[in-house]
Amino acid sequence: MNIKTNTFLIGMLISLGGFLNAQKPVKDTLTYLKKFEINKEKYIGKPFSLLLKDMAQLQPTKARSDIKEDRDNPLPSTVFTFSERNISSGNQPSLVITWKPDDSPTTPLEFFQEEHNYRFTVSEKNYFEKKIIRNMVVSK
Repeated sequence: MNIKTNTFLIGMLISLGGFLNAQKPVKDTLTYLKKFEINKEKYIGKPFSLLLKDMAQLQPTKARSDIKEDRDNPLPSTVFTFSERNISSGNQPSLVITWKPDDSPTTPLEFFQEEHNYRFTVSEKNYFEKKIIRNMVVSK
């Protein structure tokens, strides 16, 4: 009986600890994103993975990239949104990242966008995380 009681208490403590450490939901997406824009010097010239790591309370839900036929800069920018609404619908907070030009192929990204309907999935995250941020702007 004592082992069951101890196991139960330990389980409750672990559950309570996880609950207390949980991130609070973001109430104002625009204000949250503006904090990153204000501190953008921390992210410019760095991999996108650093920004994603710091955005612990809110991750992008959708991403639409501007893909060009330009060999020198095939992926100039990407718009990230943070709601389930259609990415083309205006009047929602978004983060526009301008990328440092590189020679990585955009074919996988084109496939992901079409296949996942612009959802920011693990595939997109893996594609973008090593991309270098040139600039970032928050808009609504």
